Amino acid sequence: PFSAAMSKKINWPSDWKEAAGEQTIATREEKELPIKLYSSWFCPFAQRAWIAMEEKGVKYQWVEINPYEVDPKQPGGYTKKALLLSEKKKKFPGFVETSPTGLVPGLDNQGERVHDSLIVVEYIDEAFEGPALLPSSALLRAQQRKWSNYVTEAIQKHFYTMVIAQERDTQEEFRGKFYDACRHFVQHMAPASEGPFFLGREFSMVDIALAPFWQRFIWIGGFYRGLEFPNDDAFSRMKTWWEAVSKRPSVANTLVCKPRLISSYKQYARNEATSNYGKMIQQNIAKHKASKAKPVGKGGWSTAVLTASCVVSGTIGYILGRSK
Repeated sequence: PFSAAMSKKINWPSDWKEAAGEQTIATREEKELPIKLYSSWFCPFAQRAWIAMEEKGVKYQWVEINPYEVDPKQPGGYTKKALLLSEKKKKFPGFVETSPTGLVPGLDNQGERVHDSLIVVEYIDEAFEGPALLPSSALLRAQQRKWSNYVTEAIQKHFYTMVIAQERDTQEEFRGKFYDACRHFVQHMAPASEGPFFLGREFSMVDIALAPFWQRFIWIGGFYRGLEFPNDDAFSRMKTWWEAVSKRPSVANTLVCKPRLISSYKQYARNEATSNYGKMIQQNIAKHKASKAKPVGKGGWSTAVLTASCVVSGTIGYILGRSK
């Protein structure tokens, strides 16, 4: 079977073929069920919840959410031009009731509604039977939350800044920050001799937090920014990790068509996205440029005009800085 997301083909290139992820969506969309996962096939944050549901073996209904405008001229009709929350509420009332921010993922477990990716993963672990996603130790659980958040707040943000930035020096700076963040992360992993995952033999929430992004580091980073991993011990450890994680059924069953996913990131790579996430990264880039503005002269205040533009509330503004 083909999923609803797959069957509504708009301007599909011939190299887009149904992969394991699309097959999983097709199966999960077939029946109306009381447990509903509101998700988007392309979203790494939503994929965290998706992996957790597959890992726990939950019987759930996939509800595809396209939070963007459709442009028939683009491959697949995909854009990163976000719908207003009011528009999402009209199109997907059950979703917005579950996730009032209008962001995926959202999980409706027979009236119990949660949203925000890592919160959803923890809820899934506690609400459903199946393999534990967090250790029983209070300390280890705290560490799981810490390093899952580190993936969100450091590793993936450096990566997306590199992808969205258009200036080569900014791309290279954040490529370096990304490498450094990965190396720091590895220092807190179990050694490979104890097992391939973050905790060694046990697959856990930290693995789930990072897996969707690592897929994109390889596919998206490699395609748009020529990203290659350094040949050192830290990235050798990550290679071992990814080989094991990507083969785990709960992860493998969420990996979608590679060229399709790459194409969906075209607007990000051109800095044309107006999604909430795209705006956040654009604002961070502008702030970063402002912080690097050089002072003019000594003593007193002089005006320095920063040429970086940023998107704030959907408009282009220019930051004027004063340096001392």
